[in-house]
Amino acid sequence: MAVMCGMEFKEAYKQLNKAQRQAVDTIEGPVMVVAGPGTGKTQILTLRIANILQKTQVNPGNILALTFTESGVASMRSRLTEMIGTPAYSVDINTFHGFCNEIIKSNPGEFPRIIGSNNITEVDQVNLIEEAIGTLPLKELRPFGDPMFYVRPILACLNDLKREGVSPKQFHNIITAELKSFEAIDDLYHEKGAHKGKMKGDYQKLQKQIAKNAELAKIYEWYQSKLQAAKLYDYSDMIMETLRELSDNENLLLQIQEQYQYFLVDEHQDTNNAQNKILELLANFHPNPNIFVVGDEKQAIFRFQGASLENFLYFKKLYPSAKLIVLEENYRSTQPILDAAHSLLAGEKPLNANVAHLKEKIGIYGFSKPDAEYFFLAEDIKNKIKAGVEPQEIAVLYRDNRDAAPVAEMLEKAGLPFAIESDQDLLADYDIRKVLLLLETIHTFGSDQKLLEALHIDFLGFEILDVFKIIESAHKEKISAYEIIKSKTQLKKAGVENPEAFLNFYKLLAGWATLAHNISLPELFEKIITESGFLKYIMKGQTLEKLDKLNGLFDEIKNLVEVHPTNGLPEFLQYLATLKTHNLLLKKSISSAVGQIRLMTAHRSKGQEFEYVYIINAHDGHWGNKRRPNHLTLPARVFSLTGRILDKGATEDDERRLFYVALTRAKKGAAVSYSKESLSGQDQLPCQFITEIKPELIITKDTELIEKNFAQKKEVIFAPRIQKGIDLKSKTFIGDLFKRNGLSVTALNNYLDCPWKYFYINLLRIPQAKTKHQMYGTAVHYTLKDFFDAYRTGKADKNFLLSRFEIYLKRQPLSEKEYDELLEKGNKTLTGYFDFYHGSWRTKTITELELRGIMLTSDVRITGKIDKIEMLGAGKEVNVVDYKTSKPKTRGEIEGSTKSSNGDIKRQLMFYNLLLNKYENGRKYTMVSGDIDFIEPDEKGKYKKESFIILSEEVDELVEIIKKTADEIINLKFWNRFCDDKDCEYCALRRMMA
Repeated sequence: MAVMCGMEFKEAYKQLNKAQRQAVDTIEGPVMVVAGPGTGKTQILTLRIANILQKTQVNPGNILALTFTESGVASMRSRLTEMIGTPAYSVDINTFHGFCNEIIKSNPGEFPRIIGSNNITEVDQVNLIEEAIGTLPLKELRPFGDPMFYVRPILACLNDLKREGVSPKQFHNIITAELKSFEAIDDLYHEKGAHKGKMKGDYQKLQKQIAKNAELAKIYEWYQSKLQAAKLYDYSDMIMETLRELSDNENLLLQIQEQYQYFLVDEHQDTNNAQNKILELLANFHPNPNIFVVGDEKQAIFRFQGASLENFLYFKKLYPSAKLIVLEENYRSTQPILDAAHSLLAGEKPLNANVAHLKEKIGIYGFSKPDAEYFFLAEDIKNKIKAGVEPQEIAVLYRDNRDAAPVAEMLEKAGLPFAIESDQDLLADYDIRKVLLLLETIHTFGSDQKLLEALHIDFLGFEILDVFKIIESAHKEKISAYEIIKSKTQLKKAGVENPEAFLNFYKLLAGWATLAHNISLPELFEKIITESGFLKYIMKGQTLEKLDKLNGLFDEIKNLVEVHPTNGLPEFLQYLATLKTHNLLLKKSISSAVGQIRLMTAHRSKGQEFEYVYIINAHDGHWGNKRRPNHLTLPARVFSLTGRILDKGATEDDERRLFYVALTRAKKGAAVSYSKESLSGQDQLPCQFITEIKPELIITKDTELIEKNFAQKKEVIFAPRIQKGIDLKSKTFIGDLFKRNGLSVTALNNYLDCPWKYFYINLLRIPQAKTKHQMYGTAVHYTLKDFFDAYRTGKADKNFLLSRFEIYLKRQPLSEKEYDELLEKGNKTLTGYFDFYHGSWRTKTITELELRGIMLTSDVRITGKIDKIEMLGAGKEVNVVDYKTSKPKTRGEIEGSTKSSNGDIKRQLMFYNLLLNKYENGRKYTMVSGDIDFIEPDEKGKYKKESFIILSEEVDELVEIIKKTADEIINLKFWNRFCDDKDCEYCALRRMMA
């Protein structure tokens, strides 16, 4: 099936240079492209996919494109959609982890280790390692003074071993070989002198290293056995299990090999050994497979994650006939920027600038102190914005996450809008800490210490003088502050002017403390942030960043209870305490940066570009010459199992590559700054990379005037911080979110019900816990997917159905009482469902078909997941089945012809009809009919299924509704509109906004 490419493809193809065109046109056999920064790497990847679809008969689903990050996936799919439209969503564009996850989910029977298990958190990993240290007979890795000293190094080494695809058994064999090699050394001991008979110093170190690794091997074996016994797996296991199964299971490997005929790998220099091995297995179906890798050794900055500089050499060795294409034309940066980067890392050939920007030298700024450096940064950025530079075209790049805080503080004091896109520690955010203090107060209900702290939380709205009066009265009367805030008499006696506020707070607090023992942690959290006024507080400020952080905290809670469904508030607070003890970040990155200065680490900037770049804190020991203690080092043999040697140490070359990447993000100009003195008063030198850039390419700025200006405006240090977040009423912002999220039928129904319900749930995604019924419905849906997948091959019976339900129900954060209630209900319901329909189900089915993006118009992408598709014959005609776990409804209620209904249910079938009609231009499926399949019986115990024929005029009407809805969302026509429900919580949130 050849795909017709539109004008976008033709125009983009015309713009290609000779080398780029060669990369796009060479669609057969192995191809390796060396693509330096700004040479159009993403463009040739997407054009090549389009070209394959245009020139061959392969389906989009026969192409696999792998990249390093989710943002890379989104960027590639977005560009491909512009070129070929809807078929772009059928191309398998994925990260390695996402791809492995898809293999596992599509073949659950082959991965019982993962499918029947839960993914653990980093804290769970730490807890397991601590348990191992306390359990196993260790000496080297359990030092007397600090038994848990090696927890973090052990965790890092375990992750490294898995990235390299090394199993516990293989690692044990490596250590045995290391020991034999050591014992075979013929000059271990001094033969004369004062130290005669003693082992030489270097060999003592080596012996100690082997001893540490021998204990590490014991921990690795113990750790994996514990995971398996508890039906758990960690993040790296997803790759490891996929590699193991593809290596051992010829049938599964063949099945996947037959599916994919073309492979494309972006950022190949960032892949690790396990990922490379998976790729090699998939591609070895043919001696010269259609595999296309793109990368640049000079941008290999993820070696700490197992990436290897030897990847290109590995590829050449694997495929000697591979065509090598080198891209030399840069379409991003000026020549001075490229030449400066080349002077740091010289390749075979320098990059040639193909841009019309004015040529500016690299500005080098040395300041007396960090505050002066940050002042310059804010002032210079402010001037650029005044001159017409868009804020999002300015990036501040730093070495480490912790560098962001002082920069953010200065930008806030300057009133500049910015977004921190590097990982932030949620626990360091002031407002998040207020929420956590509230959680701690609930957990320690009855204890005055946390209560008195909580009474100072601003969004609770207490008069501070009233709080002081309560504290004084409690001390004077020698009674608990709780006794005062729950008693009107005591509050009046204390002289509190607004006693009702404290009485109401006590009721809330007591209620939350009771609920903490009776509902799930996500439900409790949602109640607290809503009833305490915190959600209204952050929405009133229209601060998307704060909502992002709140969602980050809520996601952490949901992830925790997904692994440990019975965990409640005490376990969550202990989880946070473990994070703090081991200096683990509770990470969150900003979701959007429309109209904002971009703050990020150099690592995060990879693959991005900006008009102007500031590289800050460029002093020696921070950029380059970083001193990292190396407490635990894996043997070199770990990295040579596939014939390649990988130096795991952080070398100056690694740091130089990182600086190179940071510098080459700039299109028009780059500034590098440092301070000559640290905050603690220690002298600092500029980093060595500044001195390595050729003098003619830089201009060392005289900062004396800037320093004087700073001295005159030193009050800026004490100025109030002004948070300029994203304007929620920005058309650009709303339009960006709408396009990114797409429009599902659930989102459409929410909008038609109340525009603000859609805005807060589907666009901003405020924290919402699943109800008990929703958790039950989730378990039933997963159960039916597994059941009908197995039913196709005749491997499913009633026991299988009920056992899968029990597995999925256990994963829900239910109380013991709720679990028992829903288990009984589900077993009864599904038993009856099986008995009623058994023998009548079609066996040719597709379950959980996810249609990730169907372009209805250039602005409207519709999405959906269909529960089940039943093939009606040898052709493409299908029946769609949508499960409902609610009590059966009448046909009138489904259609929306009764007073109490709105037609939402039938609209789902109409929406699925539209999706399938548009999917691969209607060539794959034709929806003939649709069923609303009620899994619950009616009052008489009978099971009901309502079938519908969807008329073309109904679909046409739906299309008009979608277009009208999209227009209202993108152009903010809903902004001052409210729904008819006077008690609507979403309209109430909107009214809180300025």
